[in-house]
Amino acid sequence: MDNTLTPDFGSIDSRQQTTEPVVAESTIELPITDQDLLAVVRSRNSVDLAFTKGVIKLDDRRKLNEDMWVGKQLDETGLYNWQVPYKDNLIWQDLENRIAIAVGRMPQIIVTPPSGKQEDKDMAESLEKVLEIKIQNDASKRIVKDGLRQLHLYLTAAIKCRWDKNIGKHGDFIFELVNPRRLQLDTSAVIPHDGFTADNCEIISEWIEEPAGVVLSKFPKKREDLMRAFGFVRGTPRQMMAKIRYQEVWFTWYDQQGKLIEGVAWIYQSIVMDKMKNPYFDWQGYESVDENDEVEELFFNYFERPRKPYILFSYQNLGRSPYEDTTAVEQSIPLQKIVNKRGRQITEISDRAIPKLAFAGSFISKEEARRVTNDPDEHIWMEQATDVRQAVQFIPAQPPSPVLLQDMMQNRNQIDSKFNTHATTRGDRVPNESGVSKQITREGDLAMSDDLADVTVQRVMYEMAGWATQMMKLMYDKEHYVKDIGKDGEMIEVALKRDAIADGVAVNVKASSTDKQQKRVDAQMEVARKMTDPLTYFEDMDKPNPKDLTKKLILFQMGAGGDPNAMLAYTQAIGVDLGMQPPAPETPPGSEAPAAPTGEAPAGAPPSEPGATPQDTNLDPNGSVSGAGGDAEQAQADLQSILSGQMVEPATVSPDYIAVFIQFVQSPEFEQLSPEQQQMLQQFVARMQELAAGGQ
Repeated sequence: MDNTLTPDFGSIDSRQQTTEPVVAESTIELPITDQDLLAVVRSRNSVDLAFTKGVIKLDDRRKLNEDMWVGKQLDETGLYNWQVPYKDNLIWQDLENRIAIAVGRMPQIIVTPPSGKQEDKDMAESLEKVLEIKIQNDASKRIVKDGLRQLHLYLTAAIKCRWDKNIGKHGDFIFELVNPRRLQLDTSAVIPHDGFTADNCEIISEWIEEPAGVVLSKFPKKREDLMRAFGFVRGTPRQMMAKIRYQEVWFTWYDQQGKLIEGVAWIYQSIVMDKMKNPYFDWQGYESVDENDEVEELFFNYFERPRKPYILFSYQNLGRSPYEDTTAVEQSIPLQKIVNKRGRQITEISDRAIPKLAFAGSFISKEEARRVTNDPDEHIWMEQATDVRQAVQFIPAQPPSPVLLQDMMQNRNQIDSKFNTHATTRGDRVPNESGVSKQITREGDLAMSDDLADVTVQRVMYEMAGWATQMMKLMYDKEHYVKDIGKDGEMIEVALKRDAIADGVAVNVKASSTDKQQKRVDAQMEVARKMTDPLTYFEDMDKPNPKDLTKKLILFQMGAGGDPNAMLAYTQAIGVDLGMQPPAPETPPGSEAPAAPTGEAPAGAPPSEPGATPQDTNLDPNGSVSGAGGDAEQAQADLQSILSGQMVEPATVSPDYIAVFIQFVQSPEFEQLSPEQQQMLQQFVARMQELAAGGQ
């Protein structure tokens, strides 16, 4: 329970309007005294706090990680005015790239019906649509992205699912990212390899901050005790606005018979403001008569057991506690400090590496020395010196040692390796790096990013889908309408009620095998090899309204092949009026019009190249049509120009044009080219990728 769920949730009074009460007062009360509950909570909190502060030094490590991420990496108070406060924040750069790659592979939700009946299949399809709208959205993506960042910096992250009665007409569930500093986990627990991440935690405490007026309205039974504890006499408006900090504690309890009880309590200092069984679980159930007229007890639950409403992030954990044992940020901090030190050394030495003149005071005065400048046409006159070196000495500059630069670059590469975000993966250009080397580097980085997505992101999304199903099955006692705009631009509207969610339905997630960027590259390659259809191509390219684009493309290709009906249909589909008239109806037998001369296009057909046929047109990465022979010939000509050392701009980005360069890069001839030729060809291919990605 939290700041928007009232503590009398689930009571008889609040459920009188429903025909099938889920939770009654007798089933939600906890058989625990306030004194026993306070004693246990304080004891467990004391043990957990001693572990986090004394054993794993959680607060100190969090502060250091956060400072390094935001860029507080130097103590500038001890620097002289001539020293450079150099810092190159690779931790921020690599962590943000790592998170972006992992979140780019959001898994797909799959709902399996409990049986092969058509009604169960329809139910599963409707539930899957609702879950996609509720979970596979931009808000969930931002929550998961922020959670991954907190996991790396604070060694833990958690998403909380709660019911908010103020959303919509009948209330709804939401997911929130919990502030790690306000969350205290059971340090004796471990993250299970299967099941839900919080299942092994016997106690989870969260600190809540709310105005005093809100706290008093949520817990009216303890109003007098709270007023005295707050020090309020009458409760002025200013006092009602004062922030009050209290604990929301989700815990596992065992009665004298060893029966497990999941509960929640709200505690302010020594006052237990309220306590109850887990309100996100149907403890009472209802009776139903089956096909054999037998009475069976059913529950409005998707979960088989009550669960604490927290989804914990976990990736690098040795099983000592729910907190991470280390992260890539921690492992990179010593290297980051060396990079900053070497960069400062190189910069300061470079500033001092300026040639200087040394003057002898017996031959030239200070005033005359000051007037000497760096003008190359300037001359110095020494009247008394027989050897000019006796009066003026030129001191050459000493540049930074190459060892410093090599050491800095090695440490930069080590940080990239720990985050698996090398320059090639980030999209930076690396001089003199072959295409094979780039591919190997990128594949290695993506393998680790895939592991983070599979181990952490996929599991978080799986638990979010499970909690969403539990909330809908428990709380949707009235029909809820879920609306969204589909990929094809159509309105998706699903009405869902808890009765419609059948028992035994299974909700799972399946991770995508590639990220969006790689998916688009693969789609372009498949089009070039003619191994895909237009609809699949547009879907892989994440184009809006892919079905509509496919229809227009087919109509256009048919019209380009000489079908006037198809061309007219195409112009109508795109909303462009070319003044075309529908073809004349067929002439009755015996009154045929004379045939058009050979080589002339039929009436109403668009002009075309001589000998062109529908098979001569191909789909390029932007959905346009181009002649296969012309683009391939142009590509061969551009390729020869590049190999001869000429700078060439891509003429097009059609599949046939790109295929020529792809085949050449993958051929043995490419490896025999000089490094300069390989680099020019790589730059040309990169330019084609930019044009294709930009839709030009």
